[in-house]
Amino acid sequence: MHDEWTEKEKNAVAELRKIMKDDVSSDMYEDKHIFYKFLKARNFNLDQAEIMIKNHLKWRKEIQIDTIISDFKPFEVLQKFISQSFVGFDKQGCLIQYAAIGNLDGKGLFKSANKYDVLRCVLQEIEKIKKRLKYKSVQLGKSVNQSIYIYNLENMTLAKATHRQSVELFAEGIQIFQDNYPEFLKKIYIINASVYFTIAFPIIKRILSGAVIDKIEVYGKEGWQQLLLDVIDADVLPAFLGGNRTDPDGNPNCNSFIVHSGPIPEKYYLTKDFSKMMAKEGATCITIDRQSKVKIPVSVQYDGSILNWEYEVRSNDIGFGLSSEMGESELIPVHKVETELKSETGRYRCKSADTYYIIFDNSYSWFNSKEICYRIWVIDPYDSEYSEEDSGFQIDF
Repeated sequence: MHDEWTEKEKNAVAELRKIMKDDVSSDMYEDKHIFYKFLKARNFNLDQAEIMIKNHLKWRKEIQIDTIISDFKPFEVLQKFISQSFVGFDKQGCLIQYAAIGNLDGKGLFKSANKYDVLRCVLQEIEKIKKRLKYKSVQLGKSVNQSIYIYNLENMTLAKATHRQSVELFAEGIQIFQDNYPEFLKKIYIINASVYFTIAFPIIKRILSGAVIDKIEVYGKEGWQQLLLDVIDADVLPAFLGGNRTDPDGNPNCNSFIVHSGPIPEKYYLTKDFSKMMAKEGATCITIDRQSKVKIPVSVQYDGSILNWEYEVRSNDIGFGLSSEMGESELIPVHKVETELKSETGRYRCKSADTYYIIFDNSYSWFNSKEICYRIWVIDPYDSEYSEEDSGFQIDF
């Protein structure tokens, strides 16, 4: 599998694995290709690749990537209106993902969810892609670890192209992708690009690495149809993109597996109401003074229990983190979270019985105290609801 690597590259991979052996999981340590990707992203500079991986590991803790497939439950609005659809695999076995970017209602989306939930929804899909690629590698008997993205800009408008929150989130998502998923991308095909694309793209291009820019191909209304068929088998490619594939009822739009996005109905719009959070069973309200933090102890009695939390800040943001009394102290690094539209929820699978600490950190604020309302509960392996909570997501292949 690694025959194509030079001797110098093999030695670099071996050295980086040796350095990181005690810091990475056993699964990551055994996958030499991961180390190769981080090295390649840093032109095989060992020191820079080591820093990149260490930052990546810290980020994984903060986002809880290792359990994001099973533990993060996207709201209905995210499932129905964020277009990130698994199409299949190309002729070389690389995964194909489709996104109807031009149909995205950014304004409605940011009235229906906060940016953290949107990011986690996208990251969850990337982790599903990784699992599908691993499955495909076993199936083919060779390593396939890259993906193709088809971005359809049809129906893009000036308002969509210049929507500040959408552009900022897209830019943040790109930076996260480049920092944490090196060499994951095979190609990006942007189709149905119009004049509005030329407005937004220069902003995005500033943060794109040269390696990513080289993998982007942009097309207007013509020129991409045959290209996609050259890369993707016609029976895999949806009919609305020029292939033969349809829904069982013959629908060329393939609505059974493609999310086409579109205007988000107002019924999904969120309105923050701090009093509702205060009224929830088990809720506790506290005030955290400026330049201070609070650690709330939670006793977990059984290995494998699930620690759950929900909290809301009356105004502004708060630092949130999770630690334990024994073992690994920083389970989720403290990071700022805004609850401008709704309460923040999360869960953590506790490997061992211990005292865990929910951390609310306001030490960065020089002037403002923060009023927090929270509730915390533990589901242990013997609870009747545990099996349902632990079932997670099924990934369609």
